[in-house]
Amino acid sequence: IDASSGYEVRRAMDMGVPAEKISLSSQELPTDFEELVKLGVKINCCSISQLERFGEAFANTSQKVGVRVNPGVGSGGFSSSTTGFSKTNVGGPSSSFGIWHEFVTDGTVPAIVEKYGLEVERIHTHIGSGSDPAIWQQTAKLSLSFCAIWDTVTSLNLGGGYKVGRNPDEKTTDLIEIGSPVADAFKDFAKEHGRELKMEIEPGTYLVANAGALVTKIQDKVSTKSSSSDDGHIFLKMDAGMTDVLRPSLYGAIHPITILPGTGKSEDIG
Repeated sequence: IDASSGYEVRRAMDMGVPAEKISLSSQELPTDFEELVKLGVKINCCSISQLERFGEAFANTSQKVGVRVNPGVGSGGFSSSTTGFSKTNVGGPSSSFGIWHEFVTDGTVPAIVEKYGLEVERIHTHIGSGSDPAIWQQTAKLSLSFCAIWDTVTSLNLGGGYKVGRNPDEKTTDLIEIGSPVADAFKDFAKEHGRELKMEIEPGTYLVANAGALVTKIQDKVSTKSSSSDDGHIFLKMDAGMTDVLRPSLYGAIHPITILPGTGKSEDIG
């Protein structure tokens, strides 16, 4: 389980997921993070201050810890920008997720790790949901260079869900096509550094995006059209909303819609 808050960690454990099978990457450290670590939860520190707090709590104990790195680029399913803002872009200078990569390579993070006697076991990067496959590959190879900084690193988590073709003109990511170069990069790393890394991925909605459909019924029709202008719209109100599918409201995501009228003849409207 990849958890984003202490509450998600607790829910997962309540459902029977072993603590050692849970990884936590959160914008804020839970107040009970020390207890979670002692239970076996793997924590990825997502900022320098988080790493300092973690180090103060487990100073000179060789406690294992993960480091989430902002690799300097990002890619979201609704933006072609690698550095600008997008609601699903969580990498680059416009994102606060993870420790900025320059603090990893300039010695700042290694110095904190050494000061508190910690053991970095995981590097975690996440550039966005529905990211561009080419940018994901680029980030994967860059992330391996972060793994080379500590010989204690045993796994690399390459976060970010894969594109799913929900509409006729959209292409679903070919996992073999994007994964083969990354697998080769892992093999090259093993040859160069004498150790194999475990690759962790976060498929996101890839597994379930097209696994079902939301069936709703039109309940009302409202018009704001005026006889004196071309402004206004006709709204069809349904018995479902963002409580059932949040993505359009939250991300501006586009989902295919099909009308099934009483005549039995269906019509795709977008």
